Amino acid sequence: MLEKSTCAECGSEYYTQMSALAELCPNCAHHLYGHQNCDHEFKNDRCEKCYWDGSVSDFIKDRASDYL
Repeated sequence: MLEKSTCAECGSEYYTQMSALAELCPNCAHHLYGHQNCDHEFKNDRCEKCYWDGSVSDFIKDRASDYL
């Protein structure tokens, strides 16, 4: 079973092993630091690959035009 963490930026749970940075989901790590993002595949409101729920922090929403 994959270990889950909670992203310090957006609050979503994610699979720890799927992110390049500790304490950030792959999506936040991508938008804040330019790391590779997951190629998300959503099913039942979560990405099947990284477990991200689609949450986006106000900080990223206000600054990243490509977060959608």
